[in-house]
Amino acid sequence: MSIYRYLSTTVRRSSSISHTSALSGIVKQLAKFSSHDELIEYSQRPIAYCYPNRMIEACSLHHSTPVDLVQTARELHDQLLVRIAHCLSHFQSIPFLPGANPTLLSLHERYLKYFETFTQFSEIRTSEDEEKFFELINRFVVQNNDVIGLLSTGCSEAQKHFKSYKIMKDFLDNVLHIRLSMRLLAEHYIELHKQQEKQEQIRSGWRGAICMNFSPAKAVQQCIDDVSSLCFETYTVVPHVQVENTMQEPIPYFPSIVEYILRELLKNSMRAIVEHKKSSLGNVQNVKQYFEENRETPLLKDQGGGIDASDEQMFTYMFSGDVVNEKEEDKHIDILADFQERMTQSSKQMYGYGFGLPVCRLYAKFFNGSLALRQISRIGIDTYLRLGFIHTNSERIKI
Repeated sequence: MSIYRYLSTTVRRSSSISHTSALSGIVKQLAKFSSHDELIEYSQRPIAYCYPNRMIEACSLHHSTPVDLVQTARELHDQLLVRIAHCLSHFQSIPFLPGANPTLLSLHERYLKYFETFTQFSEIRTSEDEEKFFELINRFVVQNNDVIGLLSTGCSEAQKHFKSYKIMKDFLDNVLHIRLSMRLLAEHYIELHKQQEKQEQIRSGWRGAICMNFSPAKAVQQCIDDVSSLCFETYTVVPHVQVENTMQEPIPYFPSIVEYILRELLKNSMRAIVEHKKSSLGNVQNVKQYFEENRETPLLKDQGGGIDASDEQMFTYMFSGDVVNEKEEDKHIDILADFQERMTQSSKQMYGYGFGLPVCRLYAKFFNGSLALRQISRIGIDTYLRLGFIHTNSERIKI
């Protein structure tokens, strides 16, 4: 007996009218997938991957024909339909109780509505059609800015109802992977549209959402400035960050990906240092930030005392560990009471529900890279980040 048939029977037998109505509504929402023939068809189609090196080549001066926005929009339309359908199938794969969580259910329903919106969108044949599609994609990107937050909230609420951590992890990995690919493709199309409209894609050094002159050093400094401001707002103190840069040449890349990872890693290090050194704020230690071509060099080294957890545990969804205190008796110093209270009340600005590291590692793997941590006992953590180049002929990176 299918879960929907079983639940429908349960609903009919329920003695509580209010519970029956609520459960019936949930079942109807979840059953939309199984009754939607077009959705099932798209979910069974394989994903046609895009490759960054080809995306760059398609926009280059040496390409035989300029970018055809109508054709690009038509291809993106089909790409999103397949990917949204795959995303919805992952929502359908989780157990009923997590699936019925209001936050996850609302996200499930949102993707279903978008699938229906895209299927009902008329065929893109003219520039006018493409302009309407451009507006739709803009809304799609903006309205899905909160997906990671909603997944975090929903899975935090429903965590105990997943049969195992692996089921939850696989669900999150799959949905976040598809979400990242959809966002990159959508943003690339949006930027292509804007650049062609202004006829400036070649002059500006951008190929859609890919910056051809991306400077890792400048990105590092911008992220340091952003996170330092947030850290000061949260703790009223900022660790000194020492940058050691040997990578001078710009490279083609998606800046948003690198900046997201850098900000998350910097927030972790700054928070660790401030909380570890809270009894001696006048002696806040350095965060050392590296950006080197040598893969064996750590991206970031901090002296935040480390975390009382294994390296692998720190990459677990929902894990948000406490840093190791320098001295056990520090917790009882009265003079710190006011500072510690402010720190407790505002610290959520610097960290959330434990999604930062697992999402960063997922993004690194997406770009044929890796993210690893190495704890130096009672001293701090070395962070190793590697990202694959996107402008080579290798097709290991696929979007």
